[in-house]
Amino acid sequence: MSGGGSVWALAIGWVLAVLCRGAGGLDSRCLAGGKHKVAPSPEGHLGVCQLYAANACCSPNVAQEISSAPLAKVNDSYWNRCGSLSPRCENYLQRVECFYRCSPSAARWPHPQRPTAVLEVPLCLSFCEAWYEACKDDLTCARNWLSDWQWGPQGNNCSQDCVSYSQLYRDGRELCENIWGDAFVAAREPCPCLSLAGSDADPVPEDGDSSEEPDSTKAGSPRGPCPASSLLRRGLRKRSVFMEDMEGSGSGF
Repeated sequence: MSGGGSVWALAIGWVLAVLCRGAGGLDSRCLAGGKHKVAPSPEGHLGVCQLYAANACCSPNVAQEISSAPLAKVNDSYWNRCGSLSPRCENYLQRVECFYRCSPSAARWPHPQRPTAVLEVPLCLSFCEAWYEACKDDLTCARNWLSDWQWGPQGNNCSQDCVSYSQLYRDGRELCENIWGDAFVAAREPCPCLSLAGSDADPVPEDGDSSEEPDSTKAGSPRGPCPASSLLRRGLRKRSVFMEDMEGSGSGF
C-alpha cells in the first residue's frame, strides 16, 4: 500500500474506532476527576450542554454552572477578567466546556500526564475559524488559559494587559491549538474531526470511502495529512484534557 493510502486507511480506521460502541468500552466511561461521573448516564436537563443529555458525564449542577449568562466563572476559574464576553464568543467557549465536562467521547483522548485532561482532540478547522470570528473582538489577558494566569486567593488573575483575541491569535487554528494548551488540534475536512454539534454523531465525510489522501501541501492544511493519524499510531492514547483540574487552581482542562 502506498504511503498516502496507508495514511488515509489510518484516518478511516480512527473514524471506525470512534463510532464503535461497547466492544472497546468507548462512550461507556468518563474522564477521571474534574467533577466527571465515573460512568455516563442519561440526564434530563443540561441547559446549554443538552447535546450530551442522553449519555452524560456531567451532573445537572455542573451543566447549570456552564449555562449561566452572562458567564462569569466555571469551576472556580473566572472567564470575565477582561469584562463580560459577547454572547457569540461565550457560546463557543460553552460548547467547548460542555464537550470536556459532559461528553463521554472526551475520554477517548486522555492526557498521558494529566489524567483529568484531554490531549489533541481534533476539532474541525471550520469550527475553529467560526470560533475565532465570534471572539476576535472580545478581550482576554491569557493566550493559554492553562498556564498564563496568575493564581492567588481570589482565583485566576491577569498577568498581562487585556487585548483582543485577534491580537493574541492570528487565526482560528492558532486559537484552537493554544487557548487550552495541547487539548486540541485543528483538522481540515475531510480529515476526521469534531464540530461539537449533533453532526459529530457521524463524523465520516460524504466521500469518506475515497482512497484519496487530503492535500497537505495547500496553505492552511493540517500539519501532516491528518492529525488523527498520529493518534491512531499511538493506539488512540494521545488524547488530551481540555482543562486539567489542578489542586488549588480551579482550572479543569
